[in-house]
Amino acid sequence: MEHDALHTIPEPLRPFLSITEIDDAQFIAGDLFRRKFASPPPPFGRHLVALYGDARSGFRLAGYSHMRPFGDVYLSGGSCSNGETIRAMDPAHRGAIEAAGGVWYLVLKYAFARYADCCDAFFGHCGDRRALEVATAAGFVGAGHEHLIVHWHKPLHENIRRALVAKAHALGPF
Repeated sequence: MEHDALHTIPEPLRPFLSITEIDDAQFIAGDLFRRKFASPPPPFGRHLVALYGDARSGFRLAGYSHMRPFGDVYLSGGSCSNGETIRAMDPAHRGAIEAAGGVWYLVLKYAFARYADCCDAFFGHCGDRRALEVATAAGFVGAGHEHLIVHWHKPLHENIRRALVAKAHALGPF
């Protein structure tokens, strides 16, 4: 069951930043995803977008993240921010978002709260140094395999944790 996750967006950011789930990533995030990953966004799973709004230009896509349910875990991938939108932000807004952790950090915190009851853990595959810094700040930790990270958001027996790590690792990069 999904939860309301609005509380994860700091109150001062809410007048100009919204994070929400959409059904069709292609419609809103397709161009950004293709620019970052040279392929269309996955047609399955859960799609989260961060939208920046201002009086001059309306809403603009600030970031995207894909959450794929995979049995008892969620796989987090395809995350990207939109540099064009970030550069176009009011400087005070951009500073406030950066001070709160940045677009991807806020999307991850939103996802962890929204889908907490939908899975036993969140896994990611991260080889980029800067992205790993943000993921770690959001709560991911190393999972014992190169580039594999995990967010443990509930208590689980160590045997279950090992089994979930083995399951995610067996997938390879995702």
